[in-house]
Amino acid sequence: MRGRAATRLASRSRAARVTALLVAAIGTAMFATACSKSAPAATSAQASPAVTVPAAGPSSPATAEPSVTPAPPSTAPAAPVPGYCRRGGAKLWANLAGCGWPGPANTGPDRSQCPGRRLASTAGPRTRTIRITAANTVISCQDIQGMLDIEARNVTVRNSVIVANSGKTGEAANGTAGIKVEDGASAVIDHVTINGDEGVHACVWHQGTSLVVRAVNCYGSNDGIFSWADHGYSRTTGDHFVISDSYFHDFTDKTSNGHSDGYQTEGASAGLIQHNTYEMTAGADSAIALWDSLRDSRGISVKDNLITGGGFAIYAEDYSPGDGAPGDPRAVGGYSVSDIRFTGNVFSTYAAGCVGKFGVWFDRPGWPPYGGGPTDGWLRHGNRVLETGQNLDHGNPSGPGLSCG
Repeated sequence: MRGRAATRLASRSRAARVTALLVAAIGTAMFATACSKSAPAATSAQASPAVTVPAAGPSSPATAEPSVTPAPPSTAPAAPVPGYCRRGGAKLWANLAGCGWPGPANTGPDRSQCPGRRLASTAGPRTRTIRITAANTVISCQDIQGMLDIEARNVTVRNSVIVANSGKTGEAANGTAGIKVEDGASAVIDHVTINGDEGVHACVWHQGTSLVVRAVNCYGSNDGIFSWADHGYSRTTGDHFVISDSYFHDFTDKTSNGHSDGYQTEGASAGLIQHNTYEMTAGADSAIALWDSLRDSRGISVKDNLITGGGFAIYAEDYSPGDGAPGDPRAVGGYSVSDIRFTGNVFSTYAAGCVGKFGVWFDRPGWPPYGGGPTDGWLRHGNRVLETGQNLDHGNPSGPGLSCG
């Protein structure tokens, strides 16, 4: 495990030098915007008109959002929850939405919100970079080929599909993403499918001022969402994020260092990761990885998620300046991992008997002084194994035939 951590740190240091994505040789496509000049971030972009996305060349005029009449509330009694939703197994994972979890049926674009229930095609190479440079831009009901580079405040991408490929493999792809939120930018990504096409580092790369991700279907990248600490810009890049109701699955090992994580940071604060599905394989790195090689990770709540897979499903490890492993410095001083709360998460043995290949929580009691965990200890409440009901607030799964941790 220590060798993997060292490899990760080396690869992430290269990503620090990735300050912008390459603009495709065919040129940059510019989006029409809701405002003609920059403005401070608003609390909501719902009133902004949608944007018509050109394939290339000059901007198109903005078009109005379709009028949608909300359906009246249903008075029918709720259907009983199928037994397999409580028992787990392959049938649950094939019917995630029916069991109340994010999955392919309830994430990605809601075409009922689009004219004619169709997405407008934005043709072009998947390797191009499409820069979003004006505040309050709204991109809606689009089928986009290429990487979105958000450089402005209060940008909204909703009810759309993005297929992106950097054209690079391995660590040459570090810092690339289907959607990249740049320094000083902020974004809401709502009901969007992001296909990384086995050619980008992350579905969403966040080094902006704030990020909201809702009902996103993310696959084909090496990591799901990555919060990046760009010290060259400020001490708060990648902070202030909410990730909810989203489905993360089918990652690739062809980009970055090949170690897949559903969410990862080397230092971020003020985050909420709530009610997502992380369908990782036992060969992945983790569902959620919180580290501190670049700055403190603190004030992050992980709650009500469905999780399977990873080597360990969860890392929340203070390894700055070291982790206390034999021959490694103690994790005293440097940065810290603190106030990280895990509440009400449901862990499934679908990928492995220990949930992850080795377990749920990465801990090493023999590594002083934090045992491979957070600086202030594990803050866990109401976490359990789906299939057995076993409480996981005090350690990894246990039982006949299991050797977890």
